[in-house]
Amino acid sequence: MAKVTYRPAELDDAELAADLMTASYPALAQDPVTTRLRWEQPRRGFLYGRFIAEMNGKPVAFLGWVHGPWNEVEDGHCEVEVWLERSALERDVLIEMFTWIGDRAEAERSRLLMAYCAEDEAEMLGALDALAYRRERIERVWELDLKAHGPRLAGEAAEARDRMAAAGIEWTTLAGWHDPDRIRKLHELNERTVEDVPHTLTIVREAFDDFEKRIVAPDRPHDRFWIALDGDRPVAMSYLKFPPVRGPVWTGYTCTDPEYRGRGLARAIKLQTLAQAIELGVPVVGTANDGENAPILHINETLGYQRRPGFVEHHKRVTKRQDA
Repeated sequence: MAKVTYRPAELDDAELAADLMTASYPALAQDPVTTRLRWEQPRRGFLYGRFIAEMNGKPVAFLGWVHGPWNEVEDGHCEVEVWLERSALERDVLIEMFTWIGDRAEAERSRLLMAYCAEDEAEMLGALDALAYRRERIERVWELDLKAHGPRLAGEAAEARDRMAAAGIEWTTLAGWHDPDRIRKLHELNERTVEDVPHTLTIVREAFDDFEKRIVAPDRPHDRFWIALDGDRPVAMSYLKFPPVRGPVWTGYTCTDPEYRGRGLARAIKLQTLAQAIELGVPVVGTANDGENAPILHINETLGYQRRPGFVEHHKRVTKRQDA
């Protein structure tokens, strides 16, 4: 095995990191513009470690760790990631890289390491298993062929608009909603619903400033961000992420206010995003949902989504804590 060297990744390495992540798992190509923006705008209180791995002077992998503020992360978890391009893909290399980045995460006083990989990444699954990472959760991934299902979905979207309008619910986009307090209201809706997503690890509440930055990212055009209103109250939202350079069009988030559930709002508003994507000529959209989120999984099935390999969440308890 060739010797691996590591160096810290600087901001100007963001495009390289996106390229390496894409080369590691082409099915989920990473956009260089949004990657750089995430690096430029870290979440408040979060700490990050980013590195480029090289073999014989050639970049072959992007590695990283990230954790929230320890006073808000009760379980002490730190996410670690290794994106090794396929030309260098070997189980022993992956084991070395996960060990290396895991050591740096442990030095951050982490008590639990968390890592993702796809269900069809055999080498990655084997490396994590060899390092005693435990499979904890499955995130189901789906794709919807808009060319095959377009006419039906467009018709269902129109029917849903009419049905909700009769119930007093108005549909609009973020670009068409002129409430001066609209971003704060959406942030409150996001915070009311995010804890309802099935999860094992601590979810750190998102500061308003961070949400405000995220909502104006270039992959979230406001004329493609859909909102259901009851008067001046947002009661559901859904949007697709449209990467500016490369990568699949992907569902960003769909949610319904807890007081309005059971009325078909989540399905109805998701249909609006899909109907718009059809009009824009998007051939396929993807979505990912926790394997225990039965309501949204049922919606995906009824809309015509097809399963593809999902993502496995792995955990590893840190046995020797290193205090800073």
